[in-house]
Order: sequence, then C-alpha cells, then structure tokens
Amino acid sequence: MAAFSLIAGILVFLALWGLAWRRQPTLAFGIFIGVGMGGVIALIAPPISLEHMPIWLPATPFAVVALTLFCLGVVVWFRGDNKAGETRVDQGH
Repeated sequence: MAAFSLIAGILVFLALWGLAWRRQPTLAFGIFIGVGMGGVIALIAPPISLEHMPIWLPATPFAVVALTLFCLGVVVWFRGDNKAGETRVDQGH
C-alpha cells in the first residue's frame, strides 16, 4: 500500500508540474529547484523524532509569514506616501 501511495503521489506531482510547465515555466523551474533542494536537505539532515522535536518548530512557518507580512507592511507604510502625482484627501489638497 505504501508503494502505491508513493507512485500515485509522484504521478500527481508530475501531472501538476507538467501543467505548471505549460502555463508558467518560471514557476515550474522554481518548483524543480525547490524539490531538488528539499531532496538534498532530506538526504543530509537526520530525521527528527517527535520525542526530540523542539517546541518552536511547528509554529515556525506561521511566524515567518507573520514577520514577512509585517516587514512588507512597514515598507509600504513608509514608501507609499512619496508617490508623485497623487494627492491625499487628508492633506487638504
């Protein structure tokens, strides 16, 4: 059963990757590089057991997304007011 699931997963991945290659080759190339990097990391890094997993590890993706959105918001906050040719209503123009 595990072999069937592995083969089915690979076939679904290849079908979706082929669709991405036809529609957006840049996206498909990025997926290819990401899968390759993930494979190399999986071969190098030892697996983490649930008994020794750090408590912060499951929440890390959410923290990264939140900090990224916060940083982008700060950048837009400071750079958004300096656009030429636009007037703001609250400035009285």
